[in-house]
Amino acid sequence: MTKGTIQLTQSKHKIKKAKKIKKEKKSFFISVASVLIFLLLWEVASQNEWINPLFISSPIEIAQAAVLMVQEISFWGNMKVSGYEFVAGFVLAILIGIPIGVLSGWNSNFNAVVNPFISGLYVTPKVALLPVIIIAFGIGPASKIVIVFLMAFFPIVMSAQKAMLILDQNLIKAARTFSASEFQIFKTIALPSTVPFLLNGIRLGIGQGLIAVVVGELFASTAGIGYQLTSNGQNLQTDRMFVGVLVITITGIILTSLLGIIERRFSSWNQKIVN
Repeated sequence: MTKGTIQLTQSKHKIKKAKKIKKEKKSFFISVASVLIFLLLWEVASQNEWINPLFISSPIEIAQAAVLMVQEISFWGNMKVSGYEFVAGFVLAILIGIPIGVLSGWNSNFNAVVNPFISGLYVTPKVALLPVIIIAFGIGPASKIVIVFLMAFFPIVMSAQKAMLILDQNLIKAARTFSASEFQIFKTIALPSTVPFLLNGIRLGIGQGLIAVVVGELFASTAGIGYQLTSNGQNLQTDRMFVGVLVITITGIILTSLLGIIERRFSSWNQKIVN
């Protein structure tokens, strides 16, 4: 390859990258503008009482309530409880879900053992299990950790299974042709190929886990964001209720955004390896 060809390739790559950045910036500004317009319309509707203020507070009232709530010790106590329940349950889902998903997708015998349980529990509404879980583990953090685990486990384990089932069989055959052992194929081909699917499963698990925390605390709890939502709802404090909802929403956005950064870094690294 000549020097001129290399420079031309690099120039095309820079132009393509610049266009991509410009497109991402444009999409970001459009998204921000749409959110601001939505909040403005919401505020106008609230000020003119087009919607009942008893049921839905205005953005300004929610912001004022948020300023007051962040100064309360009880708010941070509830945040700490919900955060602990989510992290503990989600980490357990990752530590247990990934190995089970990978092994069941790789080994047909192991899959025959675990698949009936995975399939059965997957189609079972987790909310229906809440009374049993509360009775077994009490109304403390343990029951919420179990609920988060169950909700986050299935997206992770099923993504891992799918990754193993769609492996490039030609690549595996080529490795076997060169006398690679099953363990070597598993370690060098199968596991790296699961990463994009695992990240996607973890992304889905984040949303399910956050839902589980709130639902579990709404059902039976003595602390947490869900407990706070219940208390505020009973007192018709809709502005404070929306602050709790906003906390969950922002948490989900931050976590999925961080995961998105990891996905993009992995994708760019994977492209470099392929090239």
